[in-house]
Amino acid sequence: MERTPEPAPPASGAGHERDTAEHAGQAVGAETAPDAGRAPRTRSAQHTGRPGADRRIPLLDAARGLAMIGVIMMNATSVVLAAESAGEEPMGTLTSLVDGGTSLLMAGKARALLMVLLGAGAVLAWHSARNRGTRPVAVMVRRYTVLGVLFGLPHFAVFSGDILTHYALTALVLTPLMPLLLTGSRKRPLVGAAALFALAPGVEYLVDLGAWSVQVGPLPQTLGFFCAGVWLARRPELDPRSEDVPTRLPGAFVWIGLAAQVLGSAVLLLDGLLHPMQFDADGTPVLPAGSQMLVSFSGTLSGLGGALFFLGLAWWLLRRDRGAARVLTGLAPLGRVTLTVYLASTAVFLLTMGAFETRIPMLGQYGIAIAFLAAALLFAHLWERAFRTGPLEWVWRSLIHMRPLPLRRVHRT
Repeated sequence: MERTPEPAPPASGAGHERDTAEHAGQAVGAETAPDAGRAPRTRSAQHTGRPGADRRIPLLDAARGLAMIGVIMMNATSVVLAAESAGEEPMGTLTSLVDGGTSLLMAGKARALLMVLLGAGAVLAWHSARNRGTRPVAVMVRRYTVLGVLFGLPHFAVFSGDILTHYALTALVLTPLMPLLLTGSRKRPLVGAAALFALAPGVEYLVDLGAWSVQVGPLPQTLGFFCAGVWLARRPELDPRSEDVPTRLPGAFVWIGLAAQVLGSAVLLLDGLLHPMQFDADGTPVLPAGSQMLVSFSGTLSGLGGALFFLGLAWWLLRRDRGAARVLTGLAPLGRVTLTVYLASTAVFLLTMGAFETRIPMLGQYGIAIAFLAAALLFAHLWERAFRTGPLEWVWRSLIHMRPLPLRRVHRT
């Protein structure tokens, strides 16, 4: 992220082992150097989510873990069609409550939070490359090309809701814009985000590329979320070299996030009033252009609002350093292996539920997702005791550098 002032280069020539840019390979962006596999123990870092120059940022790791929980819970009913979704079984009261509550909390919001964090991680990757004396543009193009081609496209082939391909495409669009977003006023990324959010509904309506529409159509919206992450990365509160900076941002994020979600619901209500539901001769809903764009704009407001709310709440709880902070800190290891966990979740869902598509109850899907997340969290805690980065994150980094990078931790005695 652009920091003010710029973060200092790594203190040693540890090269790729201390490469923040590659730790962004966790599919949600990295924040700091790898040897910081654990959250910092200083009061300043613990309260603000700001480590020393060679440490990870606990706030962003914990928030990524939280976002990944939401993404996996929503994917549980998307990778494989449930009996209720296929019309094979009626939607029971308990199922409606669980599904409705999960969607209210996470639908669109977990993805938006992940994208904001990805934008912040992209800035850290940019600075890490520059501090090592390499060309940031070349590093980012190589990283996101590898992500999209070797991980995103194969995943997209088995799951149309894949986010890795879309993330890689958006990051490649973001790359040439980084010098502009990282200079000048700190408000510049926010102005860019607002312009992109205004443009997004029209682009989504006009793009018609078949199966690829879901990857290309939301590019302006996602790029707007990325810009919000760039703005966050430029805040002094996240400067790893600064002292404990007093800030009202966590509380502001919570209230602004709630307001944005209410506004998103109001836009959806307005759409219902302006465009009553109509059907063609075959009974298929007919959505006029105005309705589609209002729904898109409502999704942007709700997604951004949810992202700000959860990020602000996590930040506020971490700063209080009480029981909830310890719970959030416990999610940080999950946030460091998100590429591995995300791809593993699709494999597990297909293996356990694929043979029962249109027959498996929705509550069963959520149960499998919860069990998977519990196992993934345990795996993440155990894995980071011995290894620097997640297994697929290590594969990604090694492919980028075209050589196997160190994986095991060196425990000094």
